[in-house]
Amino acid sequence: MRVTNVAFEQLEKERSNSPEDSFVRSTVTYEQNGKMKTFHVLYPVIFAERAIEEGVWSRESTIHEAVALNLLPQYPGRKRLYLSGESEFLSSLKEADLSELFAAIQQIKLNGSYEYS
Repeated sequence: MRVTNVAFEQLEKERSNSPEDSFVRSTVTYEQNGKMKTFHVLYPVIFAERAIEEGVWSRESTIHEAVALNLLPQYPGRKRLYLSGESEFLSSLKEADLSELFAAIQQIKLNGSYEYS
């Protein structure tokens, strides 16, 4: 699988009573079997803040770029994922090889792709 892009967006409120601004959408675009696919992960922004507070994430790269890339192998074939539990979010990062994840993000930014095994 060849990953071609990692991105994120902080959602904005569409209505005044909407909680959307407290969520982040992390996205990874990849090519698999000759087809371009996209995987979106939606989660509360507080999860990322807690990961940084607890020292789970301390890289120069933003944590939001890494979330979908990190979860992609655990959810093959999925298009979307909503993380409602902080424990699932934190445990996936604790179990990840953060140096490999960081290197993959850097390579995607510099070269436009990364071969993910």
